[in-house]
Amino acid sequence: MKRPVVITLLVVALVLVCVGIGSVIYFATGFQTNNPFDGRNISSVVEESKTLKVDTESPVILNVTDDLGKITIVGADVATVQIDVTKTAYDSTQEKADQEVKAIKYSIEQNDNTIVIKYEVPNLNDFSEYNTVDFVITVPNQTSTNIEANFGEVNVSNTKGTVDIVNDFGDVTIENIEGALSVKTNSGEVTAIAIKADKADINLQSSFGGIALEKASGANITINSNSGAIEMNDVRATGELVTKTDFGDTKFKNGSANSLNIESNNGKVSLVKLKISKELKVDDDFGEIELEQASAGSYDLHTNSGGITLDGAKNEIKAYTDFGNIAIKNAESVTLDLKTNSGTIEFSGSLGEGPHLVNSDFGEITFALPADSKLNVDLKTDFGKISSDLPITVTLTESSNSDKDQIAGSINGGGGTLTAATNSGNIKITAIK
Repeated sequence: MKRPVVITLLVVALVLVCVGIGSVIYFATGFQTNNPFDGRNISSVVEESKTLKVDTESPVILNVTDDLGKITIVGADVATVQIDVTKTAYDSTQEKADQEVKAIKYSIEQNDNTIVIKYEVPNLNDFSEYNTVDFVITVPNQTSTNIEANFGEVNVSNTKGTVDIVNDFGDVTIENIEGALSVKTNSGEVTAIAIKADKADINLQSSFGGIALEKASGANITINSNSGAIEMNDVRATGELVTKTDFGDTKFKNGSANSLNIESNNGKVSLVKLKISKELKVDDDFGEIELEQASAGSYDLHTNSGGITLDGAKNEIKAYTDFGNIAIKNAESVTLDLKTNSGTIEFSGSLGEGPHLVNSDFGEITFALPADSKLNVDLKTDFGKISSDLPITVTLTESSNSDKDQIAGSINGGGGTLTAATNSGNIKITAIK
């Protein structure tokens, strides 16, 4: 009697496992029409179009809401608004799909130069309802756009006016826009090219997806990605430029801003050929920081785990890393505040008036300075040696034991103060030839 019961239980368990696997596949494949677990896999497509006359002497205001489908808006030298619609329905048979596609409803309303287009699904959480409506809308160049989308790509190009986009799931691409730009997507890539916001702002956000901004200018520029890389090329802000990403690299090449603030929880930060009028600030939890030909009024660079490299700099430099090396190259008349808990510090260039503070808990410190540098120095190592190619007129020396060395004095008659200390490592000063 026990064996049949056991067999029955095993069969039931096997059925439940199969059902579970099927459910996972169903939800993982989303809206795919060839889903073997979905009986609504026969499609029917209907194309429709409508033309609206507008007053080209005034800007057009276009509002689009699309729960399921792709939205494409293109500006052109036209005097009408051309709306091309593609409706797609799915069902178990061709006959049912044909009937269902005819039943798809969307609305187009016009009030002077304001146009509202909507396709709303009554129960968007019902995965059996996935009929889509794609809009391709050609508008006069002078058009402001407001888009709300749930599932689908959004593309806007060649318009002059404000662009405001909110999308739950789907990539967003914007190109050749003149006006303020705001994009927010919960899951999707954001790409913006050739944006001229002038005195208005640019705001790009993606919860899960990378963001790329190229050939753009505006007042304040803000870019946020919870999980994705941020890339900027040829971007200029007359005000603040702020970026933040939790997981992903940040790259910025060829640009300018009044101030630059970059936050990254996990990713490399690379800044090349920038001109920042005031402060350039980078705060990175886990990742390297690299700057090349990035001039700024001041630098504030911090990473918990990663090296810091700065090639070509002026003014004040503050660079802290908990675990990593610090390398400052080709500096010109800078003021230093450098610290690493574990790593070497290398400096090459000229120093300003100071005072200069350089500290490493575990690592060597080296300076390559012009031979005519005028400094007051205070150099100390607990476990290491101190050497200098530039003659030091010593006012204090301590070498009571072989494990400790300290030299205080002046170079070329003295000048700004340079204080350098390491718990374990040598301190070297060499002359730039």
